[in-house]
Parts: sequence; C-alpha cells; structure tokens
Amino acid sequence: MRTFLAPAHLALTIIILVWDIVLAGRIAQNRQSSRLFQSVSGLAALLVLPGLLFTLATSTIITGRAVATMDWVWPAVLVLFAIQATYAFVRRLVNPVWGLPIMVYDILIATIGVVRYMVAHGYTPIDPLVTLLASQSLAMVIAGGSASVLASPLYLNMPMVSPAFPASRKIWATFRLVMSMLAVMWCLFILVLGVPRAITHLRNYDAHRRDQLRERPDGDFAVGLKILPDLSSPPPKPAINSDSALMDTLDLDAVSVVIAPGATKLTIDSLAKVLDPTRRDSTLLVVTLGYRGSLLPEIKSEPLADARRLATLRLIVERLHPDIVLPAEDPYGSGARAVGTLPPARWELYLTDASRLVKGIDRKVRVGVAASAYTANDSALYAWAAAKGSPIDIVGFSLFPAPYVGGGIQTDTRTADRWMRATPPVKDHWVFATGGYPLAYGERSQREAVWEVLAWATDHPSIKGTIVYEAGDYGQSRGLRAPNGRVRPVTIALMRAIQQLRESAK
Repeated sequence: MRTFLAPAHLALTIIILVWDIVLAGRIAQNRQSSRLFQSVSGLAALLVLPGLLFTLATSTIITGRAVATMDWVWPAVLVLFAIQATYAFVRRLVNPVWGLPIMVYDILIATIGVVRYMVAHGYTPIDPLVTLLASQSLAMVIAGGSASVLASPLYLNMPMVSPAFPASRKIWATFRLVMSMLAVMWCLFILVLGVPRAITHLRNYDAHRRDQLRERPDGDFAVGLKILPDLSSPPPKPAINSDSALMDTLDLDAVSVVIAPGATKLTIDSLAKVLDPTRRDSTLLVVTLGYRGSLLPEIKSEPLADARRLATLRLIVERLHPDIVLPAEDPYGSGARAVGTLPPARWELYLTDASRLVKGIDRKVRVGVAASAYTANDSALYAWAAAKGSPIDIVGFSLFPAPYVGGGIQTDTRTADRWMRATPPVKDHWVFATGGYPLAYGERSQREAVWEVLAWATDHPSIKGTIVYEAGDYGQSRGLRAPNGRVRPVTIALMRAIQQLRESAK
C-alpha cells in the first residue's frame, strides 16, 4: 500500500495544478468580478506552472545557479493564492463549505513556503516558524509513505484556487467538496499530527548540540564527503566545479561516489579523471554501487540483476581501484525501495559473489556493506557481515534523522550499539552515510545531525570513518552547498571536526 502513496500524491498534485490553471483563468475572465480579484486570479493562473518549474530547477546545483534569482516565484505564487482565497471568502464570493478550508490551507502553505524560502537563503526564522516548516515536512512523509520525501523537491503542497462562482454541474460541486476535504486533511496533518512531532524532533537536535568529539590520538578516524550526483553518465561540469572547490576547502580524508549499475566505461573513465588529483593526495576513495532510478517514485521494484551489477563492479575496480567498495548501497534502505525487500540470504549470496570478483581483480580493495533500516533483516545481514569468516572486510551504518522515531538518530545509534555488543567488532566499522535535511527541519538541524553522528562515531574505537552526505543538492536537499552556491552552516562544523581530530592526532 505504501508503494502507491508517493505516486498517488504526485498524481493528485498534477490534478490540482490543472484545476488551478483552468479555474483561476476562468475567474480572471469573469467580468462580474472586481478588477483586483481578476488581476490576482489571473496572475495566479499565469505563474503557478512557471513557479513550480522554477522551484524544481532550483533544487539542484546543476541547474540551480542559472535560475537561482527566480526562486522567489514559488513563494510569491503561494501568497497570491492565499490572497485570492481570502478575498473570495471575506467578500462572500464562494460557498463557505469549501471557501473556508481552502482559505486556511492556502494561508498555511503560503506561510510555510515563505519560511522555506528564508531557510534556503540562509536566514534562521524564529522557532515557531521552524516548527511549522518541520511539521509540514513530517505531514509530507505521511502522504509520501517514505522518509525519502524529506529531501525531494517533488513532494510539496499545491495551492488551491478558491472557486468564486457557482458550480455549473453537480459533478463540479462534488469535486469542490473533495478539494475542501483535502484541504482540511492537510491542515489536520500539519497542525494536529505534525506540530507535536516537529517539536519533539527539534528538541532532539538541541539535546545533542554540545556533544563532544572523542580524541583519536592514533589518527585512525577519517572524515569524508560524498561528492557528485549518483552517476549513470559522465559527471556534469557544474557539479565537478562546485564539489572540487568544496573538497579543496575541507581538506578531506576520504571521498565517496555512487555509481549506478550499467554505467558505461566512458562514465567511469570520466570519473577517474575527476578523482585523479584526489588520489594523488592519498585521500581514501569509497565507491558505492547504487541503483538505477530517478527522482520519480517507483511503483514496481526492479530485479537485482546480479550480472549487470557485477559487470559494473568489475569496471569500477579495474579503473578506479577504490580503497573501499560497497557492492550494494543500503540493502534495506534505498535497496529495498529499488529492488524490494529481499531476504538476507539473497543479499549474502550477491555480496559473496561481489567480494570474490573484487578480490580476484585487486586484493587491496576492501569490501563493505551498510545497515540503514535497523530491522530484523538488517540485523541478520550485519551479524553475517561482521562475523570473522564472512567475505566482507568492513561493516558500516547509514545514519539519517528518522521521521518515525522522534526525529533523532538516537534510536538507530542505540540499535547499532546493541549489535556491536552482541557481536564484538573484529572488523573495521564505518558510518558510510550521514547527513540531515536542511529544508525540512532548518539548516541548524542539518549541522547538529552531522555533529551528533561524528561525536557518536569517534566514541567507538572500532569505527574508522564517517562519510557526510553530500557535497551539494542534486535533486535532494541535503547538501553542504545550496543550489544557489551558498555554503550551509554544516560545512563550518565539518571543518571544525576535521581540525579537532587532526590536532588530537599530533
């Protein structure tokens, strides 16, 4: 059932978009309406589609800088719809049965849209507004059925035009009633379900603001960064320029990239050229084999396709010679979304074949796997991988704020602690992915989430490194650099962590 929530929400978004354009256009041409009301309705109809396209275009560094100055259009559209709905209700131009819910809904999402615009430009709104932003994000998780919607620009609330004239047919009156019920539902999701959870989420971040990094005198802890979008074609030039500058600034210990199965020889050769300066500096390279996918949700999972994945893995090892390779990204996280929830034995078989392939090409490359969902399946896979006789060299974790358990990372870290107590580590461990959601919970939460994981990881001698996700926003809002080129506050925290750890190793 959850598989269809995200496509259903996107389909509903398109339906509301079409309704807005058609109905607002008709109101703008209605000569019985006042000039002001016609103008506001006409502008709303004219700008809603361009505004939506602008907000999608400004969600990634690849296109964001070219149109960054136009990201104000979407919040302006939201405000226009709020004005239109308020005017229609106050002047009694609309049936209050659907006029009132639509007005409240439009005002609510317009407020959140303005707050998100402020956050995107580096401003820190007052706590109640950040709470409102977080509550809308949590409500979207309910609608999308997955935590992945927190970083996706596709999951948003479309404004609704207020139908300021009588319905010509019964079917349209019924449709208006459905829209008003939808508006009521969203208001309840955001204000009743979302706000209490958002308060808990934000308090969890605050509770770990003063966590301290544990000194690592042996210098055996690496701090790394995931760079570039997930690659199925050669890296785009804007991403290379942006991420290379960030790597130079941070002076990283490790760099991570994700490559999709089926990536061509040209793609991997192009990536090798990009990474060549980094490899000359003895920076660790972590390469993860991801999944074929897009920003759009999958209704049906694809097969694991071992042969295609192993062929791509062969190219990766032969041409990149990474220090660490993950043959599968988060088997029970992004893996479950892409290929379905496979039994641990199926993953064990694939990972064994992958390890045999890697070692047959370059025995120096270490093979790893990460837990991410912290379910019974993840526990079984971790226990197998961490065992002394398994073909896996490094065991790790992915740690992101979870919307289902109070918003913090503490539940997952406690689970990881329990696993490591049950199976005392005989192999190196890593945090292969961590980060936050700056446009969902505010940029301060992103900084505090990363710092919390760094503090937890450095407190465990068996954990040898942490990879922060990611250098920039590439269709997912979780980067150190925003699409307009601005560096987010988490970058300063990461620089401070690297400096502290190096000073402790002197």
